Amino acid sequence: MTRPTSATGAERRARAQGARNAELHSALGAIDPRLVGWADDWIFGQVWDDQGAFEDRVLVAITALAATSKPDQLRNYLHGALQDGMDPRRIHEALMMLVVYVGFPTALQALVVWQEVVASARRRGVEIDVPIQ
Repeated sequence: MTRPTSATGAERRARAQGARNAELHSALGAIDPRLVGWADDWIFGQVWDDQGAFEDRVLVAITALAATSKPDQLRNYLHGALQDGMDPRRIHEALMMLVVYVGFPTALQALVVWQEVVASARRRGVEIDVPIQ
């Protein structure tokens, strides 16, 4: 098996993080330049390899970030998922399931972030059919 290149990992990271990818890339590098390489080579280059469906991996990332109360990172992945064309209903339903498995307050926090992302997308003219205002 060949090892993925940094370019492949960087492409996956850009796809997952959407339009703010360059800003997030710079923020990682400002903390420590090694973080960019770790994200591109290991996380998105190896863990996010092509053996699994990209949308499934995005959905796992979204639910993990929501379940562990990481709203800033969650917001980035939600925007990225919508910009990549992921079905908003699928995202919404996954976040709704968190009420049962991680508790109402944690799920509510994630749904508020989702509501903000949906509102932002709608302001940009994206039609999203989910039951939040």
